[in-house]
Amino acid sequence: MPTGTVIAGYTIERKLGAGGMGTVYLARHPSLPRSDALKVLSAEFSADPQFRARFRREADLAAGLDHPNVVRVYTRGETDDGRLWMAMQYVEGTDAGAVLDAGPMDPARAVHIVAEVAKALDYAHSRKLLHRDIKPANFLLAGPAGPAERVLLADFGIARAADDATRLTATGSMVATVAYASPEAVEGRPLDHRSDLYSLGCALFRMLTDRTPFQGVGPMSAVMMAHVMRPPPRVSEVAPWVPPGFDAVIATAMAKDPAARYQSARDLALAAQTALAGGQPAPPPPPPDTPAAAYGEPAPSWMTDATQTYPSGYYSGPHTHPGPPHGRPRRRRRGLWLTAGALALVAVVVSAVLLIPRGEDRTPYPAQMFAHTFGATRLDQRPTAVAALGPGDADTALSLGVQPVALLAPGGTVPGWLRTLFDDEPTLLATADPTAIAAAHADLIIDTGIGLDRQLYDRLAAVAPTITRPNTSGLPFTPQLQLSWLGGILGEGTRAAEVARELGAEQSALRAENPEFADKTVTAFYFTSSGLSAALAESPAGAYLTSLGFTYNSKLPGRPDGAPEIPLHPDALFGYPSDVAVIVRTDPAAGNGAFGGLPDTFSAYGGAQLVVDEPDVVAALAGAGPAATRYLNDTLVPQLQDRLG
Repeated sequence: MPTGTVIAGYTIERKLGAGGMGTVYLARHPSLPRSDALKVLSAEFSADPQFRARFRREADLAAGLDHPNVVRVYTRGETDDGRLWMAMQYVEGTDAGAVLDAGPMDPARAVHIVAEVAKALDYAHSRKLLHRDIKPANFLLAGPAGPAERVLLADFGIARAADDATRLTATGSMVATVAYASPEAVEGRPLDHRSDLYSLGCALFRMLTDRTPFQGVGPMSAVMMAHVMRPPPRVSEVAPWVPPGFDAVIATAMAKDPAARYQSARDLALAAQTALAGGQPAPPPPPPDTPAAAYGEPAPSWMTDATQTYPSGYYSGPHTHPGPPHGRPRRRRRGLWLTAGALALVAVVVSAVLLIPRGEDRTPYPAQMFAHTFGATRLDQRPTAVAALGPGDADTALSLGVQPVALLAPGGTVPGWLRTLFDDEPTLLATADPTAIAAAHADLIIDTGIGLDRQLYDRLAAVAPTITRPNTSGLPFTPQLQLSWLGGILGEGTRAAEVARELGAEQSALRAENPEFADKTVTAFYFTSSGLSAALAESPAGAYLTSLGFTYNSKLPGRPDGAPEIPLHPDALFGYPSDVAVIVRTDPAAGNGAFGGLPDTFSAYGGAQLVVDEPDVVAALAGAGPAATRYLNDTLVPQLQDRLG
């Protein structure tokens, strides 16, 4: 909105920033001699009933908070054209995220900020209100850095009452910033105040090191997986100038089990103060008997008394801490789909993921509820007769040591690289036939493909419990996520992590052996009897080629519906240029890696071109599960080396 625009008497002075739901402006109050921060919901969201409801709840919940470390909400309303807005306290200064743009903070300042944010969080938690988006950018700072620096917690924009059963976000979605999201937020499980404390631990790590906890492990999906399965990072390994006691603080704050974390923000702040002074923080106090009791009824005085003394974070004794080396380069590394760092993968499930060791003495399979694209399916015991119907599902199950009793094989054959993994002959299905699956006595049906419709799902679910793709908003269903998703379903989480480690190491070694791949862009095209199409970056083929170090065609990002490819007219080929074109053929003229029969436009496409038409290689690129990946490493990589040599 331009300067001078009037909204409910407020006069826009300038834009302050923009967020996920709208834009914040500095606006002159209609009658008082002050300026407020005016948050206006984006036009596209204002028309969405779900976002309108969320925005109204934001204002109503936040308006009930009255604390010196919480940004005040004054009023809310709606513009003449239907855009929702609310007026908030304007804090002149900066935020911790902006400060970090210049490098890591002095540890004393970081601890001071955490202690002040802790006051705000404990106050909100005592009123059974969660923030759900704790990150440095929401820590507003005013005044000079030091013991008197003012810190306010902003943007309870996605907060909700802790005991409110109303779910205004889509089921299974995660709205917190991924870099600071707790494992339970990633998994879509119910949250309590300890989710905010995990995020506060992530924020402390960032302020101390100028790195988010799992920076560099790969794309968003890999970061989400790392939050659930990778151990908390060590501050000392990234920022050796920081007192070593912070390793224990971060390890506790970011514990996977909420019961093992600090049970209040104050406890976390006190532990950080102890670490700053050179001491070793004490273990956290034991958790309450039930999550509800964590809030206290009534709340203890340290949660409700705004004057309660918290650690200042500025140690005045003789112990000093060297800061980061001057001129230290900012580390910014490009993520890869399967990197050596992306070793810990996680099943995105509604219930907790239980890591189950293999062998006869493994932990009993827990009752679990899995949210997927067609609802939620409960499993009370470990499945023993699985029908694997989606691309890569059978490969992934076999790589986890589970023998499917039925799998989809439209041509009536199983690729050689997959056939060797079977102990017995499974039922091969031309289509997802419920009758044939019932005859195979399947006790679980897994289909993570995108071709399943509701009618067929209902028919399959009538035969046996049926689970499709995880119900995750905006998260691409990559081969890595497929591995961890099935690992959780099949009770093989530990094995899934082992396979991920092995694959990560193998792909890392291939990238090191083939540095020329990293200098090239790549596109995978499919030519069938139906015509030409281009694989998207988040398809199995795109993910595999990216794991080798190639940069996938930026004009072919993933799609929200999860489609692996888009149709192309041959004349449109020139709109998708790249250094390397992998042409996957299944048309009648395919054979011997020849170019004959391809659209004429390929002759003028430019760059290195590799025709792939051997059936087993084609099948491996369509699924790209663990076994397929290893097969492609042995067969496709040498062809790429020859073509680029």
